[in-house]
Amino acid sequence: MSGIEDKGAFGTDSTDRGSARPVADPAVVPVILNPTARRGAVLRRIDPLVHAFAAHGLEARLVRSTSEEHAKELAATFAAEGAKVVGALGGDGMARTVAAGLVDTDTALGVIAGGRGNDLIGKLRIPKGVEEAVATIADGRDRVIDVLDLDGTISLGNVCLGLDSTVQRHANSTRVVRGHWVYLYGILRAILPPRSIDLELTVDGQRLDFRGLTAGFANSGRYGGGLTLSPEAAIDDGLIDVVLLGEAWLPKLAVELVAFMSGRHDRHPHIHFSRTREIGIDTPAGADPIEIVADGDAVWQTPATVTIRPSALKVRVPQAS
Repeated sequence: MSGIEDKGAFGTDSTDRGSARPVADPAVVPVILNPTARRGAVLRRIDPLVHAFAAHGLEARLVRSTSEEHAKELAATFAAEGAKVVGALGGDGMARTVAAGLVDTDTALGVIAGGRGNDLIGKLRIPKGVEEAVATIADGRDRVIDVLDLDGTISLGNVCLGLDSTVQRHANSTRVVRGHWVYLYGILRAILPPRSIDLELTVDGQRLDFRGLTAGFANSGRYGGGLTLSPEAAIDDGLIDVVLLGEAWLPKLAVELVAFMSGRHDRHPHIHFSRTREIGIDTPAGADPIEIVADGDAVWQTPATVTIRPSALKVRVPQAS
């Protein structure tokens, strides 16, 4: 077991592997995993991952996280101990929580896909396969990206309210539909019938009253296993892309949503698009709070403030990306 175990950072499950070599040793790569990702299917990636690291002359130190806060604490501990890169094995939520412990440090995030959407790696062109992802960690370069800060909660991709969060909730709850089809299922459930939301937004100090279906605030602009919230979003431009989808007539809504979520916003007549560095989100007086989703997970509710933290995180990406 590694020295981290002595600090009570994790239990004695068989997935916790590693020697006593310090993580500051460049040949040791800590990998934090979510054992429940894809209902435990992520565990099947452990042995191939260990062998792939060994093929590059590296030692993977695998550590189970027990919660989001635990994953963040583990990542921050590894960074403080001098790790050059910390791996996250899981989906976009796992990458987000590990990244939260690495922001504003010299330690890079290495992502090994084990979730369903894997939108961050899609944006950064990190391969999905275990061997290819490990090769990226071993031989790739560090790219500096922005992160979103939702009142202290880090988001790498997007923060959403309304229809998008309803789609995510239905997609995450189904036990029958598999793969990317869960997002189509989520869309169909969300629009039957669609529910409008009322928001009071403050965009760079300017008040904006909004009634519509979706309010999205994009860093990467990609979500839902390859759908597009904002086709022009750049993950390193120091700006938040604001995408507001207004109300639409139900018979046309499904067709328009396909165009909207495929990035063809020019075909949607009810869209408002802008860019900002900070946005306040609230509901009118007397209204119930609205759920806020970050990178596919419900993490907060209104009122809240989203800010951009430019150049806050290093991510290990392929040399050619």
